Amino acid sequence: MTTLQTRLETHDLVAQEGPKALGAFYTDDQIAQFLVWWAIRSGQDTVMDPSFGGGVFLRAACERLTELGGQPACQVFGVEVDAMAHRRAVEDLCSDFGVRTQNLPLSDFFALDSTVMQPVDVVVGNPPFIRYQRFCGDARRTALRRVAAEGVQLSELSSSWAPFLVHSIAMLKTGGRLAMVVPMEMCHAAYALPVLDHLAKSFAKVTFLTFRDKLFPDLSENTFLLLAEGKGAHSTAFLWRDLTNADRLPEMQQRGHWRVPGTHRIDAQTLSRGHERLVEHFLPRKTRDLYRELRKLAQVRRLGDVADVGIGYVTGANDFFHLHPDEARMWGIPESFLKPAVRRGRALLGLRFTRDDWRQALETGEAGYLLLIEPESPLPASLRRYLQNGESQGVSKTFKCRMRSPWFCVPHVHQSDAFLSYMSGAVPRLVANHADAVATNSLHVLRLHAHTRLTRDALAALWQTFLTRLSVEVEGHPLGGGMLKLEPTEAENVILSLPPVTNGELARLAEELDGLVRAGNDRAAQEQADAEILQKGIGLTQADCRLLHEGAATLRERRYSRIPRA
Repeated sequence: MTTLQTRLETHDLVAQEGPKALGAFYTDDQIAQFLVWWAIRSGQDTVMDPSFGGGVFLRAACERLTELGGQPACQVFGVEVDAMAHRRAVEDLCSDFGVRTQNLPLSDFFALDSTVMQPVDVVVGNPPFIRYQRFCGDARRTALRRVAAEGVQLSELSSSWAPFLVHSIAMLKTGGRLAMVVPMEMCHAAYALPVLDHLAKSFAKVTFLTFRDKLFPDLSENTFLLLAEGKGAHSTAFLWRDLTNADRLPEMQQRGHWRVPGTHRIDAQTLSRGHERLVEHFLPRKTRDLYRELRKLAQVRRLGDVADVGIGYVTGANDFFHLHPDEARMWGIPESFLKPAVRRGRALLGLRFTRDDWRQALETGEAGYLLLIEPESPLPASLRRYLQNGESQGVSKTFKCRMRSPWFCVPHVHQSDAFLSYMSGAVPRLVANHADAVATNSLHVLRLHAHTRLTRDALAALWQTFLTRLSVEVEGHPLGGGMLKLEPTEAENVILSLPPVTNGELARLAEELDGLVRAGNDRAAQEQADAEILQKGIGLTQADCRLLHEGAATLRERRYSRIPRA
């Protein structure tokens, strides 16, 4: 067994925090054996696992080479940064297969220079997955320098797997093969687009194997299998097949041929330029065709065409900067320093967030006043006392507060036309802001463009159709627990139908839909929105709307089915 590594790049941190810091999760032997079987095709092949962990890929490689008449002792190579995992795996591989210890260095993979390394025929394994917030400092700089040498420019927001995969490709001989477990982020994250482009430009054939059941049920991260062959050539299309689960892999091995049957072609340029997402191919063909046809209509626009989507403010100390009205009165804080605020998405009950909603949310702590102080504002005595109380409690020394001057001025507080819940189990809510409120970063804030003809109520009504529900599933990405997340750029790519009706008509529709949603009749609200906006507005049929609804349900049920085991 080896780990699907969430590894850190320094031996010091490994020593201090141990395996827990590395996020060790075990890879099924079945997956490793399939990838090794597919990639190693000759007894003369040389093979590398660039982060071998417990050694499951290298053990499978040794067995495969032995079966093909090779000599694992001199054909198997690997790199590992975790000293404890390295020691155990090296002992086993040397004892059982005679692999040379000098072929298995304890090292950061990015410390290896592909221009001086002997290239190999095969690279297999799991790239480490460390999000950009922890993948930092010298480790990130070295990694980005390595991939830049390969002509790939990655964003500072890249997680560690992306440069790791590019550096792995650099280790291959001409004609070589790559077989890896990779995160699903590769097919939806903006930072991963250069990786997709590099794959298409580096291999004659690239195949994606996705699975309806999660490969790693205990992980929140979704993964798939990447099979690439013919290093040095290029491909104009990616091949893709969606399998039920990993139990189908041995069936492919038993066929005795490396070509994956039943694949579909996806234009490589379309995917690598972000013009479509792999998730669209999980839809039935008729639904996918209808969705793409509608996306091209003049009456269908991106949310980003009519509004800016951004994150809410960050206080650094929510309980201090948010006050209940009674608390504000007790301290004598003037109203000019208080702004109605929404703290959590649970406060959004319908299509409109009103002052009555704000007052109701006060009782559950989901709303309150934000203490909003402009940097040059003179401070009355009562406010100074409140701030001094915060200082005595250490508020001014919290991370966000000590990074700004003065510490009590919360930045980036924007008046918005609407709020959008961006982390949702079912459907993200877009709600018109009728309370003159601001919102924390638990919500996205929307500001209508000056040139748009839409009102905030019209926008909230347009969000309710099954076309937009499907678009949310396509543009968002699933997280652990079946949650769907919409980053601001993803939200701006969600499509809306803009029928030739007046804002007044849409406002009346929004009022009706608001009542239905507050009463718990979301389905009725969506059907009415479809009837008024999609059918009467742009001429879709009931059958078309049914396809859109079924498509959204298909993608939603897929992410629900992938909830990690407790």
